[in-house]
Amino acid sequence: MALKHVRKTYEELGEKDPLYAVLSFKEAQHNQWDSERFFARGRAEISTALEHLSSLGLDVNKGRALDFGCGVGRLTQALCEEFGEAVGVDISSSMIEGARRFNQFGERCSYLVNTSDDLAQLDDASFDFIYSNITLQHIPPDASSRYISEFIRVLRPGGIALFQIPSGPRHEPGTLGAWLYSVRRGPLRRFWKRIRGKPPVEIHYLNQSLVEEAIGNAGGRLLEARQDGSIRRSRVSMFYTATRE
Repeated sequence: MALKHVRKTYEELGEKDPLYAVLSFKEAQHNQWDSERFFARGRAEISTALEHLSSLGLDVNKGRALDFGCGVGRLTQALCEEFGEAVGVDISSSMIEGARRFNQFGERCSYLVNTSDDLAQLDDASFDFIYSNITLQHIPPDASSRYISEFIRVLRPGGIALFQIPSGPRHEPGTLGAWLYSVRRGPLRRFWKRIRGKPPVEIHYLNQSLVEEAIGNAGGRLLEARQDGSIRRSRVSMFYTATRE
């Protein structure tokens, strides 16, 4: 139920303006993205991510990679240039249809629709590298916390997960603060977006301590938590690097 509105929103965006839905630059709205530039940005992002891991002294096995929240495959295609195999997962079937059309790597690249709040389609310890950016921030916190736990489950021992999600105030389940959060970030935000003529995209955050708990409880270990991007009010975008013991 928590993912119902997320799925609906991205099914619509995947049909109407999929590249803009992934990278929302004003000048690229209404299907104005040049696909070569769009995918070049994906290659640059993955290159930067791997260089950062190298600077931390982390050696990434280039076997199998997972792109969580793949959209039309901007980063999945880039991962295929670095890894032997890449899998892209997204909640939207229309996005996955687009990703398959853009695929340049044949069977080395595969795409899956995943509409549940787990990754049960994926086997334990089956990926060397997991990457996710500007995806978990659109998912309600209960579900994003479960996905983070799932990242650790599907990661091979010694593998690396690198993912982004904003951090903000901690809200304990069942409290008034948690209820107010769900209302403000869910139906009220969707309503406000729609009356302004914008896609009803939700923006969520997960307190850093909850991210660390999800990693640790799943048998993982946090290697780095770093600020990435702007601070808005009480929220700050964070990138986390974790491994499986």
